[in-house]
Amino acid sequence: MKKYNKILLLIMVGVILSCSESFLEVSPQNAVSDSDAITNVEDVETSVTGVYDEISGAYYYGRYMFLIPDVMADDVKQNEQANRIVDYAEHIQSVSDAQANALWTGMYFANNALNNIINADITVPDASQDTYNHLLGEAYALRGLVYFDLVKFFAQHYTYTDDASHLGVPLILTFDPTYEPERNTVAEVYEQIISDMTTAISLMSDTSRTGNSSTLSSTAVKALLSRVYLYMEDWENAEAMATDVINAGYSLVTNENYLTLWSQDNSSESIFEISMTETDNQGGNSIAGMYVEDGYGDYLPSNDVVSLYDADDARMQVFKEDAFLQGDYAPYRVDKYPNVLGYDNTKVIRLAEMYLNRAEARAQIGTNITGAQDDLDMVRQRGLPTAPDVTATGTDLIDEILFERRLELAFEGQRLWDLMRYKQDIVRTQCTASICYIPYGDNTNILPIPQDETDVNPNITQNPGWN
Repeated sequence: MKKYNKILLLIMVGVILSCSESFLEVSPQNAVSDSDAITNVEDVETSVTGVYDEISGAYYYGRYMFLIPDVMADDVKQNEQANRIVDYAEHIQSVSDAQANALWTGMYFANNALNNIINADITVPDASQDTYNHLLGEAYALRGLVYFDLVKFFAQHYTYTDDASHLGVPLILTFDPTYEPERNTVAEVYEQIISDMTTAISLMSDTSRTGNSSTLSSTAVKALLSRVYLYMEDWENAEAMATDVINAGYSLVTNENYLTLWSQDNSSESIFEISMTETDNQGGNSIAGMYVEDGYGDYLPSNDVVSLYDADDARMQVFKEDAFLQGDYAPYRVDKYPNVLGYDNTKVIRLAEMYLNRAEARAQIGTNITGAQDDLDMVRQRGLPTAPDVTATGTDLIDEILFERRLELAFEGQRLWDLMRYKQDIVRTQCTASICYIPYGDNTNILPIPQDETDVNPNITQNPGWN
């Protein structure tokens, strides 16, 4: 029987296996057309919308994009009855893990759909050219985002080797059902991410098609690119991208209204978020369902992180006391995703992060320390207006910025990547898992290439530590 690469086989049959509770099936009304079926701008728009729908799934931004890296780090602890993705919290994930398989195959499915849009050969009327360019830009940007997420999950971070020559993920930019790809280096993957996102910026308008943050604008792509450059330690470009976004007219939600960030869609601070409507959401399988009392409630905020907030900090509002939690599991639940039915949009990137990205870049460059301090003050004093102005410099300033990132971006899927970027160990001082210390660079800090892939693709190399 002829073997096909699993990525491509799934693309051909149009089915993605997902989490252990259920599977995601791309139904005909949501299926993304192949490149031959994309014949006009309306087809392109339908296809791009299909990709947004796809990445909202529970295997991706609907749940696991944030939850998996958080349970692998130190801000989240297992509840006593936790029975979802426990292997990640315990750092004993395996090559047969369903969630790793769902992430791998689902993201490559989205990648292929985006390739079909990018590679489609259509004639565009002059009157529709700007619309088409923006849609094409969205496709490029989303492909860049998919590869950025893939390489974070399945490879060590960019500076793990001096030249990022360690293995990343396969770059597949065209459809070939006989292709059995090797893994590209991390450097090559990041080069493609930057190429896709900069191409997107050149094609897109400063405002989104929908007039809100639920679809991408060129400014939103700059925000994503700021994060990419930050992870590469390309401080100058990270600062430049963040500055463009900060100057684009977004505004931080006020201290008094901080909690509305999580219960309201398309706030003044939101740059890009994944739409979760009442008819298109993950229900109890959403990220909210993993945290809130009325859902599965599998995961809780660790005392490690809760203890870092000042009692008067507005961000303490994302913790909700639960009298039924006892002992090491008491007393809080995460309330950053309050709607148990998953109706709240998933915030992918927002203005507070841009200030923190720019602060970190400026502190690392070292020529605008006052600017770095001011950026840090913007975020810290929004949360706690009584906080004194930042005066730290040098490594102390960088430490304070990383501390603030932990407070501001908690439960948004970034803590693990920040620890990896700064080559720090995972230390769980308030620990309900069987493992409380995971050293920097450990094999279990990334995901194995799924066995379904290695079984059918002789050219794919497994990550170290798995057979």
